Amino acid sequence: MLFPIISAILGILAFLPPEASLAFGGPFKFFWPLGFIFLVPLFIFIAKEKSFWKLLAGGLVFRVIFSLGTVYFTLEPILWLFSLPLFLGLPIAIYLIKKLTNFLIKKYNLKYQLLITIYYLLILLPFLWTFFDHFQARFSLFPTYIITAGNSLGSSPFLGLASTGGLILLTFFAALINTIITLIILNFKNKKISVIFSIIAIATLLIAWQISISQLQKNSTIYENLENSLKIAAVSINENFNYSDLEKIKNEIINNEIDFLILPEDIFNNSPQELDLKFWRDFAQKINADLLATGDRRENNKRYDSSVLMDKNGAIIDIYDKNRLTFIGEYWPFGKWTPFYLNWLKKTHPEIKNYAVFNFKNAYSRGNKKLLTIVNSQIQLASLICLEIHYLRDLKDYKKMGAQLFINPTSNRWLDLGLSHFLYLTNNLRKIQSVWLKTPIVSSGVKDFAGVIEPTGVSRLINFENQDKNYGLFIGEVRI
Repeated sequence: MLFPIISAILGILAFLPPEASLAFGGPFKFFWPLGFIFLVPLFIFIAKEKSFWKLLAGGLVFRVIFSLGTVYFTLEPILWLFSLPLFLGLPIAIYLIKKLTNFLIKKYNLKYQLLITIYYLLILLPFLWTFFDHFQARFSLFPTYIITAGNSLGSSPFLGLASTGGLILLTFFAALINTIITLIILNFKNKKISVIFSIIAIATLLIAWQISISQLQKNSTIYENLENSLKIAAVSINENFNYSDLEKIKNEIINNEIDFLILPEDIFNNSPQELDLKFWRDFAQKINADLLATGDRRENNKRYDSSVLMDKNGAIIDIYDKNRLTFIGEYWPFGKWTPFYLNWLKKTHPEIKNYAVFNFKNAYSRGNKKLLTIVNSQIQLASLICLEIHYLRDLKDYKKMGAQLFINPTSNRWLDLGLSHFLYLTNNLRKIQSVWLKTPIVSSGVKDFAGVIEPTGVSRLINFENQDKNYGLFIGEVRI
């Protein structure tokens, strides 16, 4: 089990934010290069191990340790119990491929049985890894795309590869390089073969780097040539934000004459109370700008987490109701049963008492996918509330529907331990999606960054933690 453990540790390092280098004495500016080697020990283990149960155990050990070091902030027994088995399809598939290969070798009396099995397996590994990495990410109760192998490259020079294949291509590329390096190590005693694979690895990296640069340049040209632009304001706040802070924001916005203000989700932590639409309609009139407010809303005795678009005259233009609800907080699929540890957590953290898990009446209803249209400019936008930004296929669907801009209003009040780590991984994902779909993403959040991520790979973000006040205000232009 040593090799899976080594892979997990290297994987944890590969997904660390740059500021984590301070913990190591500050010699590293980034950790993403480890994304090209962290799977190598696991792949060696997979290639050589014959026992089904050891393969299964190795896969489980790797994923548990890796998850504990990357998404420890999501540690919840039921969540992980449903998520981890999805990844175990990989060692099961590996074992079945080995059995099939051995059967064919014996049937046709082929020579070099072990060599054939290993090479056949390694050829398939980039495809198998990509499939099961994304399979777990998509069908977990909590989306885990932020720890797919490709997301480790979201802040690397290879980001431009996402322009042609998104996160899936980056994941495949990372798995491919790991596979080639695995072949180099397995053939270390054969200098000729190891040199050939080394050349292949270097050539692949250089070609991919040049393709990435070229794709980002193309995206940049397209983006800079867009005729329309929107002057926006986005807000990043901490948990102490109050109405006096909002008054300061109002004055800054009025002085800058913006077109559109994007507010964080549940800016005043009013849940489960309804969004005060009258207040925000009046506010839109005061700042003379269109406004997007996100929070709780009730209609026909149903509760929604909604983004409400208002024009500068205070009129409600349209409403989007959140489509992807969050496990435990917004929906609970197990009826009236509540695990004992969540009841204990409620006593120590009373702010979660209104979660759906504790009272089915507080559960949210799902809305339908739809775009919102800013009337004056006829700009179509998709509001991806909180974790909805993590669902890749949804963003692609919205793009097909005609989305010209993605908005991501968030609230990370649920997160304390690991906040900077989560935000680093989430911003990696945002960058990949923006480059992939060639569409800017605007974030505005509680304990989150505010600003614009452009399809050029450029991020213009501010953070409330860098301010001497309870908020940070981003004002700038986004091209549409």
